[in-house]
Amino acid sequence: MNVLQLLGSIADIGTLDWIVCLGYLLLVVSLGLWFSHDQSSNDDFFLGGRNMHWMPVGLSLFATTMSSNSFVGLPAEGAFENYHQLLAILFIPFVIIPIVCYWFIPFYKRMGSVSLYEYLERRFNRKVRLFASGVFMFYSAGWMATMLLAVSRILEVVLETDSSTDVILMIILVGALATLYTAVGGVKAVIWTDTIQAFALGGGLFVLLFYIVSQIDGGWHGMLAEGMESDKFEMFSLSGGWGERNFYSACAYGFVIYLGAQIATYGGFQRYVTVDTISDARRSLYVKGLFTLFACTLFFLVGTALYVFYQQSVETRVVFDSLAKGKAKDQLLPHFVVHYATGFGMTGLLLAGLFAAAMSSLDSGINSMTASFVTDWRHGKEVGVAVNRICTLVFGIIVTAAAVILVHVDSPVFDILLAIAGASFGLLLSVLLLGMFCSRANVVGVTVGMSAGVGVFCFVRLYTKFASTDALLWMGTFAEIKNNTWWDGLFTTVTALTVGLGVSYLTKPPPIDKLGNLLLLTERRNYRKGINKPRD
Repeated sequence: MNVLQLLGSIADIGTLDWIVCLGYLLLVVSLGLWFSHDQSSNDDFFLGGRNMHWMPVGLSLFATTMSSNSFVGLPAEGAFENYHQLLAILFIPFVIIPIVCYWFIPFYKRMGSVSLYEYLERRFNRKVRLFASGVFMFYSAGWMATMLLAVSRILEVVLETDSSTDVILMIILVGALATLYTAVGGVKAVIWTDTIQAFALGGGLFVLLFYIVSQIDGGWHGMLAEGMESDKFEMFSLSGGWGERNFYSACAYGFVIYLGAQIATYGGFQRYVTVDTISDARRSLYVKGLFTLFACTLFFLVGTALYVFYQQSVETRVVFDSLAKGKAKDQLLPHFVVHYATGFGMTGLLLAGLFAAAMSSLDSGINSMTASFVTDWRHGKEVGVAVNRICTLVFGIIVTAAAVILVHVDSPVFDILLAIAGASFGLLLSVLLLGMFCSRANVVGVTVGMSAGVGVFCFVRLYTKFASTDALLWMGTFAEIKNNTWWDGLFTTVTALTVGLGVSYLTKPPPIDKLGNLLLLTERRNYRKGINKPRD
């Protein structure tokens, strides 16, 4: 299919669908242009002048978490598996956010830094800072590439094409739009467009859920009864080995991955310091937790409803089974919308929600990558808004190119993402926790620890993936972990922490006078005494 044929396929989408989708895109790009006049420094471009309101910041945190990966991956998980991944996600509002609010927000606000990784230079040295920044940018590029990949998998169904050329064209279009308004508007455009995107995402899901249920025999009662009979709501199973979704792997994934996302990434830190006070930063996280709870429950209910719908006839069961493997899992939701929900603007809602999810994460990721590059690698120098925008454009191009490379990967996007996150967050989380909690932690210790973490990750994810069955016999049932990326973050983090701690105690400790207020427990004591207390 050439470009003209692709445009013909796009034109086949209904008028109402186009109105919904294009109206949304016009709105978010207009916001980027609106905020373009209010950028004069690094603080304005990367931190919004540090005076953003906590409500849009909280919605931005939520919208960034709920990427297009979530839009295609979570309903597929609810349809083809069960609710163990929802259990992992519930760690965000019920475990991770309370920990971050109590322990880390006051510490981060007191730092007064533009970059989270500035702390690592003060605690260890500049090389550790740059390594952490590099790991973060690697994760961000991989994360955003998988989001564009998720977009392509939905568009394959919507445009009824299996041509990689067509998919690549659409990836370039979405990547260019997100890069454009991020480069023009800075973090204010990111946060305010994320606010709109959060409501677009939640509203689209809500309408879609009720529509699917209306197509199920017996409505809500029929869906719940069939879901319970098929164990679709199971989320506390203690059975199964290393390769299965169960309570243990869900807890490992939920705690490590989401704790790393909240305290060890530039993007999370960036949101905390865009608001004025500790209380505002905490409120923004409460907003994220509430919306995450609501939206992710909706995602999984949509997945359950899709499962029940496709079990109602022999014809739909055949279709369901054909979508149950590899990357085809990601196409279940768009398949329903395109083939069973036409004429109601539902395709437009799907596309608007998809672009909302993708662009809300792309804008945040690109802006954070640019901010990390300028503040960590360029010493935070005022390079000018024009240079910041050029850097944003360059990173947007890199991310789009990475997504194009991933077009031929035959794996669900969430599996790819969790492998990338497991390695990246494991390293970032371990070095930050060692620096903040262990006075004996030193450069040698964290360097050896992170190297050990990388080695274990490569063994778990690469050796088990490519080794022959005979070569894995010595590992016994543990070899099943090759099919489950939920454990990656835990193994990387625990290895890096344990080795880093051990080596630090075997080598020369850092000078006591260098530590100052760089230990979190010391800072907590000072905070309670009112010493160097940041604004509440």
